[in-house]
Amino acid sequence: MKINDLQVKEAILLPLFTLQRQSAVELFYTGYFSQQHIVSMGDVIRCWLDKNEASSAMRRKLFSVFIEMGQNIVRYSSDERFLCTGQDELRFGSLCFHTDRMNYYLETANLVGPEASSLLSTNLEVLRTMSQAEIRNAWKQGLRSEAPATSKGANIGLLTMARDTSEPLEYRIQPLAASSLSAFHLKATFCHE
Repeated sequence: MKINDLQVKEAILLPLFTLQRQSAVELFYTGYFSQQHIVSMGDVIRCWLDKNEASSAMRRKLFSVFIEMGQNIVRYSSDERFLCTGQDELRFGSLCFHTDRMNYYLETANLVGPEASSLLSTNLEVLRTMSQAEIRNAWKQGLRSEAPATSKGANIGLLTMARDTSEPLEYRIQPLAASSLSAFHLKATFCHE
């Protein structure tokens, strides 16, 4: 079933556009994501952090979560606009890095299918109830475990994000009308040190 452009804009773009009125947007991208795009955007974020953030620990955390969020779009975004060029997969999504006086924020939005939607909701709800010590222990255990067959990575991405953020990960899964897909928004918050 083909999704029209207006549905995609309403589901993926509009929630992130409102951020421009609330905080300073340092990087905003909507379009196709590939590993090369993540590297390029990573260079921008790294330069901005080198100039504006004194704490090397905070720079590392922000950059680590940025990489995980970008890779999640590349690996799991479900959209009929998916492109494949040889070994590279191009998937559609949005990413925003913004800041205010108190916090840094990384947010992503992309479409997901029903199975991914259910899995994300379950995993994120569990993470939101865990303490930082429990998250760190689960992350260490995840490094030693084999990834499930459904994972396209090491299966520790959400744990890495939850470990490095200052507050629990926020998310919203909004089903699209006339489609089996849902818009998935993920927000990571980092308190200024």
